[in-house]
Amino acid sequence: MIVGMAEVLELPTAAHERRVFLPKTALAGVAACFLLMGALAGAYGPLLEHLSRRFEISLAVAGAVFSAHFAGALIAVVVSMWGMERASGRLSIWVALGCLGVGCAGVAVAPTWPTFLGAVFVIGLGFGGLDLGLNQLVAHSEGPRRSAVLNGLNGAYGLGAVAGPILISRLGQAHLSPLYFGAALLAVALIPAVARIRGRLPVAPRISNYRPGALVGIFIVGFVFYVGLETGVGGWMTSHLESVGKHSVEAATLTSGFWLAMAIGRLLAVLIPERIPPSAVVIVCSAVTSIALLVALSGSAAPVAYIVAGLAIAPIFPTGLVWLAKLRPGDSRATSWMFPATMVGGGIIPAGIGILIAWVGLGWAPAVLSAVGICTLAAFVLAGLKGRE
Repeated sequence: MIVGMAEVLELPTAAHERRVFLPKTALAGVAACFLLMGALAGAYGPLLEHLSRRFEISLAVAGAVFSAHFAGALIAVVVSMWGMERASGRLSIWVALGCLGVGCAGVAVAPTWPTFLGAVFVIGLGFGGLDLGLNQLVAHSEGPRRSAVLNGLNGAYGLGAVAGPILISRLGQAHLSPLYFGAALLAVALIPAVARIRGRLPVAPRISNYRPGALVGIFIVGFVFYVGLETGVGGWMTSHLESVGKHSVEAATLTSGFWLAMAIGRLLAVLIPERIPPSAVVIVCSAVTSIALLVALSGSAAPVAYIVAGLAIAPIFPTGLVWLAKLRPGDSRATSWMFPATMVGGGIIPAGIGILIAWVGLGWAPAVLSAVGICTLAAFVLAGLKGRE
């Protein structure tokens, strides 16, 4: 009992105990967490119409759910960067799941628009804590094939992102509260499911003038553009496909196909041999994504090109995280910086994409997206060169 309390409260321990162990039972719980996170994140898009009718607000006002979610997630990521250096991995995930459960329950019973936004903010807190915590724990865990494991787990997130919109579109109008109550119960049920997580993240000794360094800075830039690219393609491909003659339902279905391709791509990435370095995977996938988006300029080829882009973009985030973890072993602070980068990228780059598309026209949307992909590629090529020094 005393040993268990020491692990949770993280009393001073020997350096060799700063290791993370994830048995198969814990990994199953982690996979379920990713699935729930994906479903909640993917639900916001189709939820907007329902929110507009339920609270008698415009779609533009309903879009504030994205801001509330990302604001909570960004705060949670920053707090988790500090907290996970001091608390056990298990405790950090428990706290995040608790926030997720409370937020989902709040959404289910929210009587007014402000209280709904407040509940979404709490969901964002839990989401951000899980996003950083789970990815960090897997990336720095003991055992082989971390890239494969992390890709597989993020594949579960992708499957959830496909399931969420389907559930909302079919059941959200009449059963929104039961859906979110169910999500809250699942979050609570996952607390004991992740109880087998052991250890805490390794960190290098802190010095007074600690800075992330040039290598980490380059990775931050790469991740900012990557998340902007992923969000931009998912957000703009429907409108672009409609502009080249696809019906709304067909365009929306193809957009779901893009997210499904991402999920499948991450699951297929599990099969990448260990001998292939993470840097090669990230750089090649960034290049293929950029080329596929250029091909999407041809209206007839656009549907296939977007699906190829989804498959290619899939391994970049989890594999890039493991790549940096291998370049900076024993220092989880380096990879921690990637998570605020993803929040910033998700908030800034899509806005820039929208401005450019408004300027050049919707028909050129794939070229704008490809330009973001090329920026992503350039950052990771530079990271590869810097990592060899």
